[in-house]
Amino acid sequence: MNRWTAATAATAFSACLALGAVPVAPAAQAAAGNGRCSSSSPSFSGSFIQPDLVDRWTDAQLSAEMRVLKKACITEEVIQWTADTGASPATRIYPSSQAPQSTKTDVVGRILAAAHRQGIKVYLGLQTNNDWWTNYANDQAWLDEQAAYANELANDLWKRYGSYKGTLAGWYLSFEVDNFNFPSSTTWDRMRSFYRTVGAHLDHLTPGKPVVISPFYNTSGGLTASQWSTMWRDILLGSHVDVVALQDGVGAGHATTDQLPAWFGATRMAIEKASPTTQLWADTETFIPASTGFLSMPTAQVVADMRAERPYVDRYWSFSYDHYYSPVVVNPAYDKTYRAYLKSGHVDSQAPSAPSALTATASDPQTVRLQWQGASDNIGVTRYRIYRDGTLMRQLPVADQQKAGASVSYSDAQLDPGKSYMYTVVAEDAAGNSSASSEPATATLGDAPSTPVNLSQGRGYACSLPGSSSYPDDGTKLTDGRLGTTTFTDPAWTGRLTGSPFSCAVDLGAVSTVNEVSTRWLQDPGTGIVLPSSVVVEVSTDGQNYTPLGSMAAPSLGDQKAVATFRLINVSAVARFVRLTVNPTGAGWSFTDELEVRQQASS
Repeated sequence: MNRWTAATAATAFSACLALGAVPVAPAAQAAAGNGRCSSSSPSFSGSFIQPDLVDRWTDAQLSAEMRVLKKACITEEVIQWTADTGASPATRIYPSSQAPQSTKTDVVGRILAAAHRQGIKVYLGLQTNNDWWTNYANDQAWLDEQAAYANELANDLWKRYGSYKGTLAGWYLSFEVDNFNFPSSTTWDRMRSFYRTVGAHLDHLTPGKPVVISPFYNTSGGLTASQWSTMWRDILLGSHVDVVALQDGVGAGHATTDQLPAWFGATRMAIEKASPTTQLWADTETFIPASTGFLSMPTAQVVADMRAERPYVDRYWSFSYDHYYSPVVVNPAYDKTYRAYLKSGHVDSQAPSAPSALTATASDPQTVRLQWQGASDNIGVTRYRIYRDGTLMRQLPVADQQKAGASVSYSDAQLDPGKSYMYTVVAEDAAGNSSASSEPATATLGDAPSTPVNLSQGRGYACSLPGSSSYPDDGTKLTDGRLGTTTFTDPAWTGRLTGSPFSCAVDLGAVSTVNEVSTRWLQDPGTGIVLPSSVVVEVSTDGQNYTPLGSMAAPSLGDQKAVATFRLINVSAVARFVRLTVNPTGAGWSFTDELEVRQQASS
């Protein structure tokens, strides 16, 4: 998912103008007549869901998910997209005579059927396209093509699924406008025209069913809150947009809770001036970026964000209860904690017990194995925070309800040989309550052989996936010896946007003895740049037949900006070609700057 990466390419500067509040009375969040859902506390009425998740589920799992939503008082499901016009050819997630199907199952039909049984309404997202993140509104012809496609797609969806007219609640346009890439009135005019073209068609096709958009902002730069208000006042005037579901950006690291009033207030002000009948909903984020991909946001933070948004919004959607709070996907304690909040109006405040009996053992010159007795909690422990030398280096999710006192282990890999490391562990529950720290444990690693000869310096290589045009790989960057900083715009980095494995093979020029392989990667979770989960190394003498040499697991760096070196040491192979296969952590950016093949001494 790339909904938070678009605004990161501009130079950051500090700008946030607090605007006067324009309070509105929040709409009822609960299903009528359901006492369990009549809480006056802010709560979700809807959730986004992505097609890939549903496509992996059985019908039983999908039905269970709809029951989960109903118990959490969520009565609206938003399918984030139903087609991908960036694929070649364009694809859809349901059977259609207009385009090939990218999913194994009819995702749209299955969601509609399961939602109908539970009385849940469904919003249909139209197309996604990764080209949006480079084109935006700068290419009028491309935007016109997308508007025409959206209308045809809506026709096809309505023709096929119109029998669910009582379940189909409205439409969602998935192209996300931000405060970095729409700097001029020309781009505003183009977006207003796009929304008018698509919105008018949807209004005619399905009268009374709202059209929803979900823009986002990043407080690190771009348009200020005041300028954002001006932009949306211009775009919304006559645009046929019925709902602005504004992403709050807290989970993505684009904003803090105390910045929400300025941006939601600015958006509300734009609506009041341009289109008073348009509603403002909060698209409240329920995730946090982490080195392992994305983790569930603690409930106390989610609730704090909703309360900050409350004076300005008519209701709340989540991004995403299905992905980050549902017991079908994550630890059931998140759902239990949220539903307990719905019932009482208060978030659980009881902290877990401290982890105990922590041990640290060096298992090889690069790895320390940690083991401890798990903590207990009144609802459930959901993650362990592991600290190395006092710095958070890993948040380890607990997948299910863990038995109190059960043994937990973790291997800290890709460390520096010959060094000593001290560890402590803290337990956390779904609400975000933290335990006291465990007692510390220390381990000392053995030494590794010296490998002074860099066989790959200046050598040619080929990658199965080219670098992005914004962060290109010209065929020299990975072997030129130039190292990137922690700033992703540093030209030493090459970037690839993918969730699928890719490989790079370097030609050493002659058959040589290989004793070490290493590669450097950037981590910047706030911009969607994460480390690979692993890098597999293979060797060959002819460039055709490869044999495995080893695998490098991702180092644990915490969730801050950092550079990581993956090293495969203590190996011996005869090869001319060395191939690295990169396994991404998930869909997102992979940034690398160097690939080194080393030797203990000249041979």
